[in-house]
Amino acid sequence: MLTARSGDLHWLFLGLPLAVVLLVVGRFAPIGYRLAGDGVHIERKAGAKVIAYRAIHGVDREARPVSGLTVTGSRGVFGRFGRFWNRHLGFYRLYVANGDDVVWLATDDGWVGLSPDRPAEFVERLQGRLVILDRARNAG
Repeated sequence: MLTARSGDLHWLFLGLPLAVVLLVVGRFAPIGYRLAGDGVHIERKAGAKVIAYRAIHGVDREARPVSGLTVTGSRGVFGRFGRFWNRHLGFYRLYVANGDDVVWLATDDGWVGLSPDRPAEFVERLQGRLVILDRARNAG
């Protein structure tokens, strides 16, 4: 807009890097969650991130702090996603669009926070899959 008003092209080039960063970051933001055959899929425009069921040791909705230092991630317009650290959880990963009702997965790589639309149903279904997987491991 400043370029159009002033006729100065410098304003256009100053805004361009920010627009590119927003486009790239937006592709890694979580847009949905799915329980598939191979694990929990965190749907993103850049491609799904998969957390294998065998790497998940537990799931709950216990309130834990989602605020912390950003290691490699984003805390902005598109939600919170990436790697973070705080003194309560240590290093953890978030893939949340809504930080109010987070589902936590205890994994081989530490805590992972998700924000599905229906968290109670998601936890119930995931626990069912983990029980089935645990029974198969113990039987084999």
